[in-house]
Amino acid sequence: MKYKLLPILLFTTITLSANDADTLLTHNMDELVIVSTPKEHIALNKQPLSSTTLGNSQIKQKNINNIKDLTAHIPGLFIPRYGSRLTSSIYLRGVGSRIGTPAVGMYVDDIPLANMSSMDQDLSDADRIDVLRGPQGTLFGRNTIGGLIRIYTKNPMNYQGTDLMLGAATYNNYRARVTHYHRPVENFAFSAGVSYEHQGGFFRNHALGGHHADRGDDLSARWRGIFLPSDRVRLDLSARYQWTKQGGYPYAAKEGSDAGKVAYNREGSYLRHLLTVGLNAEHQFDRAVMTSTTGFQFLKDDMFMDQDFSRQDLYSLQQKQKSKVLSEEIAIKSKDNERWQWTNGVNFQYQWLDSEAPVTFYQEGVDWLSGIVNRTLPDLSKVGLGKMSIKFNNSVLPMGGVFQTPTLTTGFFHQSTIKLVENLSLTVGARVDYEHYEMEYNAPGNVDFDFAMKGSNPRNDVDLSNLNAKPAFVGRTSTGHWHFLPKAALKYDFGQRGNAYVSVSRGYRSGGYNVQVFSDLLQTEMSRQMMAAIDAGTEAYLTKLFGHIPNMPAELVNMIMQSIRSKMPSIGQPDVTAATYYKPETAWNYEIGTHLNFFDGRLKADLAAFWIETSDLQISQMAESGLGRVTVNADKSRSIGMEASLQASVTDALSVNATYGYTHATLRHSGNEAHPSDYFVPFAPQHTMALGAQYTWHTRGWMQDITLGATGKGNGRIYWTRENDLSQPFYALLDARLSVRHDNLELALWGSNLTATHYDAFCFATRGQAFSQLGTPLQVGIECRMKF
Repeated sequence: MKYKLLPILLFTTITLSANDADTLLTHNMDELVIVSTPKEHIALNKQPLSSTTLGNSQIKQKNINNIKDLTAHIPGLFIPRYGSRLTSSIYLRGVGSRIGTPAVGMYVDDIPLANMSSMDQDLSDADRIDVLRGPQGTLFGRNTIGGLIRIYTKNPMNYQGTDLMLGAATYNNYRARVTHYHRPVENFAFSAGVSYEHQGGFFRNHALGGHHADRGDDLSARWRGIFLPSDRVRLDLSARYQWTKQGGYPYAAKEGSDAGKVAYNREGSYLRHLLTVGLNAEHQFDRAVMTSTTGFQFLKDDMFMDQDFSRQDLYSLQQKQKSKVLSEEIAIKSKDNERWQWTNGVNFQYQWLDSEAPVTFYQEGVDWLSGIVNRTLPDLSKVGLGKMSIKFNNSVLPMGGVFQTPTLTTGFFHQSTIKLVENLSLTVGARVDYEHYEMEYNAPGNVDFDFAMKGSNPRNDVDLSNLNAKPAFVGRTSTGHWHFLPKAALKYDFGQRGNAYVSVSRGYRSGGYNVQVFSDLLQTEMSRQMMAAIDAGTEAYLTKLFGHIPNMPAELVNMIMQSIRSKMPSIGQPDVTAATYYKPETAWNYEIGTHLNFFDGRLKADLAAFWIETSDLQISQMAESGLGRVTVNADKSRSIGMEASLQASVTDALSVNATYGYTHATLRHSGNEAHPSDYFVPFAPQHTMALGAQYTWHTRGWMQDITLGATGKGNGRIYWTRENDLSQPFYALLDARLSVRHDNLELALWGSNLTATHYDAFCFATRGQAFSQLGTPLQVGIECRMKF
């Protein structure tokens, strides 16, 4: 039914219409913005790479308020909306990340955002969004293996006034924003703004009285100042703070009595404080431009999750992070040289990260855990001994630790574009990065327990009380890697009609350590120490028992203990580094593409085909115990696909735009029978598409402009697990917006998922059961915008 519905949606979309003011101005706007970037010389659509740019009115018309709203509007881009703002899973061209380090980088006003936890931000003041597809490692370094998202805010040097926006939507959603842009003197301008959003929530927790599990509040403040002390020097200082308080994690079981319902007994939450400060300093020399970009980011958050996602009170996961990131990049690029354009730079970044990740077992969880341990104990009644059992004496059993995982990255890069002959240019570049990361850990545990072994003869029963195991992991581990990131591209220009190119590039994503796996390690070490305590206690008990029996052979205790030991489970001491470390992921990208303009720019087409070979692919999956997520290396993957986008100005009032991405991403050469080759890479949709249109009526009455627009978009199939046993078929959504403008007042009515499509935004399996978060349901809202 969903497949049959898509053509209807797309046809309806075209009929309804679209003309976005900056759809036709994108080319010129690229020229203006790109010239001011630290490393590039020309507009994105003139570079040998696949990219998409969204201007201010496109962002507004598509109702993009955070990065998750970009899904399907960009070919091959998938950012599922699930969990909380902690979660920013970005997938592009079959390359992505759920936890750990990002696979797609993000910059705001040329300041890098280092943490995945910081990427889901308020984008209400975004003036322009660039998405560069494919590895961008040569110029941007680590964690851009899949691509790069750049966000630019309004420049107060070019835009003045006060913008006010008020909005409301179904499900008790409310938004408000005010930003003032001012240029008091010729060489100084600033902007300052605040915004607030309340989300009433879409999904009710039926185990906690039906309150909304995903409600939340966001408050943000931002300031930007630009100072021109001379004709050659430009200083751009920005700061933004965001406070977030959410519920979250509305995960429902796929089967059972609570199938399709969010029903867990402990309330999930996420609290985040996020501060980002950046300074761009630019100096214009006669033949070059030098730029210094300094960034600082502070993040403090606290996540709490009912990890068993059920009405049972088994266990919970809490994760606290305190991160400070300092980055500095100095780049110098040529200017006024048509034949040879070059860029050189050095980069430094250091991250301090302190984290805690305790898993807490409650009474039902302790009983469940003791049941697991008891099932591993042997029944020795056949050899004349008894049946073993363990009883935990803790009503609450915490397992976790405190971790410090700093990361240092430094590198230098160069890129040149040489005009070989008329219309033909060669781009070559290389970057050398060194990264060093370490983990200092202190993960203790403490469990009190009783042990009993009951036999046919009560006189031989073993009863040991108040035994104790104190598993602990305290230590430090570290590693470092060098990375060489070359790039080469050949481009042929068709003049005003566009260009065609071929390119090859290499990128990487940092490795690291799984701190959530320490709960599993503590369980293993706890079991090992419990077995050792049982062994020592039983031997002492039997020695004392048989010591009172006359003429008892001295070797009897040893014989009994050897029999017991031969039946007991053998548990080795865990290797912390081997269990927690995952290697960097690297990829080679081979690409051919074209940017085309027809009919004096009224029709624009962008096409690209790619082949990506990835080594040491990082995949996120639930830990074997179900206690948290871990990142593992899955050997290799191959991603083959194509991307297409089209923008057409049919008339001065009507425009149409379309995007399509196809990705065939599979695991390769795993060498593991449990995870054979040719399984699809999890979370990478095979198809992403969007078809939108917009029509504007210009009237002479009070309503000067009436704009009606709609977009049909779709994603799928999406496999959720490494084993490909859970998946979401292709699904389609319809969004629409109707706005009326009078002078500086605009009123709008919008709707999302107007087809009320039912789909999974996220799905996973733990403890043999599947859970999912449903996609956002049908929602409608109103919006009022004013400029003073």
